[in-house]
Parts: sequence; C-alpha cells; structure tokens
Amino acid sequence: MFGRGQRYISAVDVGSHKTRAVIAQLREFEDEQDLLGSDKGSLAIKVVGFGEERTQGMERGELVDIAKVADSIRAAADDASVMASVEVKDVVVSLSGRNTRAIDGVGTITLTGSSASKETCAMREIVESDLQHSLEDAKSVTMRSDEKMLHTILQDFSVDDQLYIKNPRGKTGERLTANMKVVLASQKAVNDLERALREAHLTPKFVVLQALASARACLEPDELENGVLLIDLGMGTSDAIIYFRGAPRYMSCLAMGGEFITKDISECMGCDPRSAEQYKAMAGCTIKRAQPTEGCVDSLCAQNDDRLDPNVVKAISSRYAEIFLILRNDIKRLDAEKFIKGGVVLTGGASASEGLCELATRVFGVPARRGNCSDADCFDGALRDPSFASVMGLVLYGSEQVAGGGSFSDGNRSILKRAWEALTNKNLVLT
Repeated sequence: MFGRGQRYISAVDVGSHKTRAVIAQLREFEDEQDLLGSDKGSLAIKVVGFGEERTQGMERGELVDIAKVADSIRAAADDASVMASVEVKDVVVSLSGRNTRAIDGVGTITLTGSSASKETCAMREIVESDLQHSLEDAKSVTMRSDEKMLHTILQDFSVDDQLYIKNPRGKTGERLTANMKVVLASQKAVNDLERALREAHLTPKFVVLQALASARACLEPDELENGVLLIDLGMGTSDAIIYFRGAPRYMSCLAMGGEFITKDISECMGCDPRSAEQYKAMAGCTIKRAQPTEGCVDSLCAQNDDRLDPNVVKAISSRYAEIFLILRNDIKRLDAEKFIKGGVVLTGGASASEGLCELATRVFGVPARRGNCSDADCFDGALRDPSFASVMGLVLYGSEQVAGGGSFSDGNRSILKRAWEALTNKNLVLT
C-alpha cells in the first residue's frame, strides 16, 4: 500500500529459490529500538509482516512459468498480509539482473558567457537550468527495440577537468558534464514479471533491480563513498555491483549460484538434490583456504571432519572460487577494480558458508564481510538473514519514495529534484 493516507510499504522479492514478501508500516519517527531507518527524515519504518515461499516457475533468474510464479508470489504475500492484518495490493518488486544491462550515460553542455570579452565568453557560472540540460542529455542513450529504461542513476558531475562533483551549481567553467549509470531491461522480462504480479492480484508500483535493492539494504555510508563491491549470491544467479563516491560504477549478473553447487554435490555423491542441499549446509563451513591464481584455484583445504568427503568440499570451494574469479576478471576488464579498495560485501541466500569471506579476500585482495541489512537492529530471526537483504532494500526504496514526494506516482517531481535526492540519500534512482 502506498500514499499519504495509507502508510504502508509492501515489497516482493522473486528469487530463483525463494519468493519473499514484507509489509512495513511508515510513521512519524519515535525514539524506539524497533524502528528501522531513523535517518530517512521524519519517517520511520516498522516491519509488521513477512512471508516466504519456495519459488516455482523460475530458472536462474528467468521467469519460465508465469502461473507458477504468480502462485508463489500470492502465497508469500498472503502470509505477510495475515501476519500484518493488512491487505497487500501495491508493491515494490525486484527484477533479476539476468535480463538487464548497465551502460554509462554522459551529458555534456558548453557553458557560454554573456561577456564580449574573449577570455570570458566561453566560461560562466553554472545555474540550475544547466544541470537540467546536462541530466536530460545524459539520459539520451541508445536502446534496443526490445528494451526499456529501468533506472537512471546520477553518479556525479564534472566541470572541465574537475571530476566527482556532487553539486556544481555556482561553479564557473567552460563545460558541464553529468554522469549517469543507466539500467536497461528486457521489455519482455518486465512484462512477464508484471503479468505474474497481476495474476497474483497485486499491482507493481516500482520495479527495482535486485542488486540495487540489496546494496541499499547492506552497504554502509562509508563503504558507498570509499568504494565497495557487493556480491548477491543467489541460488540461480550472482549479481555484482560496485559503488564509489556514493554511486554505482559497475553492475553485472552471472548465471551461476547456489544451484550449481547443489548439482556438483549431487553428481559427486550420487544423491538427490534435497540430500545435496543438506550436505551443502553441513560442508559450507569447511571452506577454509583458497589460493586463486589468474584463472584457477591451486589448493583448497578443509577443516578436519570425518563426515565430509574431501572431494565434495573441494568441489564446493572450487565452484565459489570460480564465481569470484569470473566476476574479478570482468571487473578488471572494465577497469573497475580501482573502485573496490574499501572491500567486498557478500549477501544473498547462498552466502552463508563461513569460509566465503576469506575466499573473497584472497580472490579480490581486499577485506570481505557478510552483509545483513544495515538497519536490521529491529529484526528478529529470519529477517536478519542475508537472504532477506533484497526485499528489505525494496522496503527502504519504497519508503524513500514516500519521503521524497509523498506519492508513488513520482511523475510530479522534476528530474532535478530527484537528482539532488540521489546525491544525498544513498543514491536514490531517478527513475
């Protein structure tokens, strides 16, 4: 539910393995320990209901059966609704990065002065209309016919050779450049997701890239500023996003996740997937040490445990290392490695293995930590789990839209106003 009169946010995260729904109540801030997001202005958030259901009809981030996905969504939403005693209707929903691509949007305008002097005719003070024009120009990217613009995220401005400017208004220069990260999504993938929601009797108010939602929930302000890589390890996909100077600089999605590890165990032990899942949970804590080279893992060690097959433990470690190495090589290829000096954050349902942070540190060469919701002091039990990071990020996203404009229509706010919000509120997306 949304709007000024109905102070609730409902969010649905449709993952390859689990579908999760959360209902949160918005209210004026009170000094209580069970409130979430006291830094969001006058609004505070309290989770009043959540539901979780095994996802049917999804394979590695791809929706393959709309009816089954709709049933999963409806079941999770109904559980959350019963717990909260609130009807779920309008929702913020996540979209897998599998059907998206992120490109850079750059908008440059020449600043022309009014003076007749040759020295000043191409240099003047920057005003708000200049910002507006540069932002609009940055959004003018080339899209394929089967794509739609999902997000436009302001990174920063440049004035001549001065980079990473957050507010250039009042500065003097010859050229003003707005830098954006533009997320394009498959129109078919968005349509299928929205169709599944409608079949579940829900209305999608916002569709949000899953990695953006997870980052919003897990990353701390200093990490966003200093540079951090977040990896959302799901069962079907692994999504990665890099933040630097408060804005995303890199996004990718790898069609590999926890399901691959389950299949590796099943093949190695000759057991069914359910037994493999149980063995994976037991063996996950044994990932002790990995020595990754440029394209492989040289050695893997396990803790002493007579119940565990060393070959299975090696298979698990090798698969995780493969995921990290593929991501690292892609990050290096795009020259984005310089942005992750602040560390790596691992989240998602497949990130629970205790040795993963050590393995990520060895692969990426920076400290790594496990990412729970950074505002999660108000949660108990399952909501503290990294698997809920994405859906909690959706809740935070929805609350910020209410705080920024009071309504989820978002159409009455200018792109310039939303740009300033993006630069001051952990980079809210402009669209």
